[in-house]
Amino acid sequence: MIEKRRYPRFELKVGAKYSMVSSKDAFKLTRTRNISAEGICFESEERLNKGVRVKLEVDLNDNMPSVSLMGEVKWSQELKERGLKKKRYINGLELIDVHKSDEGRFLKYYCDRMVEKLSGYLKI
Repeated sequence: MIEKRRYPRFELKVGAKYSMVSSKDAFKLTRTRNISAEGICFESEERLNKGVRVKLEVDLNDNMPSVSLMGEVKWSQELKERGLKKKRYINGLELIDVHKSDEGRFLKYYCDRMVEKLSGYLKI
């Protein structure tokens, strides 16, 4: 399989909440799985349709308010992990908007993960 991603993904398992932009429903609690400069993968209890726009609030565990992200679902698939009591899905979200006040923090967090990963290869 050919990798289509332009940017590397890094594990990011933190608390978050999401809501469909077109819905008046309250935010639903979730967890993220990984991030890239252009996307994020998160869990849900429902299958999200491709093309749906989602608002995601992600806690970067930096003692600051959650970052606010807007994205479009590119894929959704059911988790097949053992021990799950309810159906769970993972969703690939392409970022289409990051609130201006959060953009720098989000990109810094991503770049810091990249430096951590690369420094493992540079055993000086």
